[in-house]
Amino acid sequence: MTDLIDSINLRQMRSGAAVKIYSLPGGLSAAEQASLDVVAAQARGRRILDIGVGGGRTVEALRAVSTDYLGIDNSPQMVEACRARYPGARFELADARRLDLPDASVGLVMFSCNGIGMVGHEDRLLILREVHRVLEPGGVFLFSTHNQNCPDHDKGFQFPQFVVTRNPVLLGIRALRFVWHTGVSLVNRARFSRHDLRTPEYSVINDYCHDYGVMLYYITLANQRRQLEAAGFRPQAQAFDLDGRPIAEGADSTLSSIAFIARK
Repeated sequence: MTDLIDSINLRQMRSGAAVKIYSLPGGLSAAEQASLDVVAAQARGRRILDIGVGGGRTVEALRAVSTDYLGIDNSPQMVEACRARYPGARFELADARRLDLPDASVGLVMFSCNGIGMVGHEDRLLILREVHRVLEPGGVFLFSTHNQNCPDHDKGFQFPQFVVTRNPVLLGIRALRFVWHTGVSLVNRARFSRHDLRTPEYSVINDYCHDYGVMLYYITLANQRRQLEAAGFRPQAQAFDLDGRPIAEGADSTLSSIAFIARK
């Protein structure tokens, strides 16, 4: 399953289209910003590891906390895009499952944009253990994950969005794009959905992102907390909704994504 998910997802993340999308201007999401605000004072001046840096969306916010910064990605194309965009920052091609960093050497690790969901179950657990290993005592791990309790998790095939306009030229362009993306989505869905895996603990499914060109990992809030604790993190990791509001202890969420602060 590991090799299969890698081959599907890496093919997508190394494409020119993906690099273009993830290189678009933009800062942290509301949930990411809320998480960072909680730990920024603690992490100031400490080493920061930015896993799955993509096109560099998180770079400026994290380097504002500490210039002792390293961004990594397993897509060479993403790494080169970041180096071109931020020549003063350090970026390396690396795999989060095998971090080439000493034990207890990092103050803050971020894995943004549900990036940890791009690997299978055993690899996810390995990443959690690796992040725990490289964090200093008291260090923090900020990440987000797809939510298995989200209604869209089992919604089935979703057509691309189509917005009607009175402009005939723009309408024609949008219609062509709709037909194109629908066709790509149907082909990808036929190829990859047979690999879907659903268990009470987690799911790995052919997700609508990137025209159904990826396999993504989904987990509930409670099960994610259990995973973190099993990897050595403190119990009851703090969770945030999409708007950056803390999710109360004992509460659940049906939103598409949940952000976490896990502490070593």
